[in-house]
Amino acid sequence: MAKYKTSTLIILALAGFMMLMMVLSPLMPLFWGDHEPDNAAQSQQTSPDGRIPLDNFGKLVDHPLGSIADGLNASPPGVIMAQYVRAGDLEGTPLAERIVPHGFYGTNVSDSYSAVFMDGSQIGLHTLYPRKLLLGSSIVAPSKYEGYLVLIRNKDLCNIMGDPCILGPRSKVEATVDVIDDESAPNAYPNFEGLLENVDLDAPYQEVRMYSPIEQYYAAVRPVGGGCERTITCIGISENATARVNELAANTTDNLECAVAFNQGDLNLTIITISGDCNAVMAAEIN
Repeated sequence: MAKYKTSTLIILALAGFMMLMMVLSPLMPLFWGDHEPDNAAQSQQTSPDGRIPLDNFGKLVDHPLGSIADGLNASPPGVIMAQYVRAGDLEGTPLAERIVPHGFYGTNVSDSYSAVFMDGSQIGLHTLYPRKLLLGSSIVAPSKYEGYLVLIRNKDLCNIMGDPCILGPRSKVEATVDVIDDESAPNAYPNFEGLLENVDLDAPYQEVRMYSPIEQYYAAVRPVGGGCERTITCIGISENATARVNELAANTTDNLECAVAFNQGDLNLTIITISGDCNAVMAAEIN
């Protein structure tokens, strides 16, 4: 946390990360066409609403997605920040409008995970409910990967379907398949393991960020009454961040309250709890 404002790369990556779900829909006009799908796609049967059941895609990805830890365990190494959303627990709250992805698959996304890597690339994992989707203008790639059909969304974006579906650049999607299918393959979880073993992983919104091997934080957001509560657990808090947190704690308002505990546990964690109006809570900065 000590270097929040010193890295342009991190700032740009964060901006791309938070906008990932928002930019997917505008990409649809770029989807490739004028290609014939392979026999597996041709034989797929649609439901009355035009959506195709996942089971029609043959071999499917199979990996649990109930927390940010599950997402990191499915991700190749090199993740610097990641986000997990469980949509059902946010339905009807202001948080749903801010962070729940809508519309890309033509069906609900019950669990969503996104990750940004050191090279700036991103992946998404999405559990669909019901388990069927609209293909839109996507096409099936001429070749499969490890027995999985690959849906080409545009020249930079593809899907491999399953529980969850994997979305991203083809190289990262294939690398994610390799991690999921091989339990011995290295993944992104170990870099966050110490922190995540000291937090609750049941929140409907979860986020981790890493700025160096020893400076990272985990944020959990929950709806509470008509507002929300955001708990940030930090390793390596800077002097500037400490001053900002103390300022927030000392200036309680009708819309925002902040409490902070320093030097918690063996990792000397800093735990910051910000509660109140959802917009104010999500906008509060500690860097």
